[in-house]
Amino acid sequence: MKKVSLELGGNAPFIVFDDADIDAAVDGAIQAKFRNAGQTCVSSNRLYVQSSVHDEFVEKFVEKVRHLSVGDGFAPGVDV
Repeated sequence: MKKVSLELGGNAPFIVFDDADIDAAVDGAIQAKFRNAGQTCVSSNRLYVQSSVHDEFVEKFVEKVRHLSVGDGFAPGVDV
């Protein structure tokens, strides 16, 4: 027998209902998906958004993602 260490992680959805604070949900979704460049076992793998708030959520989410700075994680001002 050999010792083995497995990181099996979760399969975490991020769910947004119509009574959510959409701005807070967008911020939470970005943190849940992009923390450590998405390389954590608890990163959200998919987003479920109730249809009545879907368009508003997607518009705000896309706008914030467009402004994420990608680069060296040790550099100042880098988000991902």
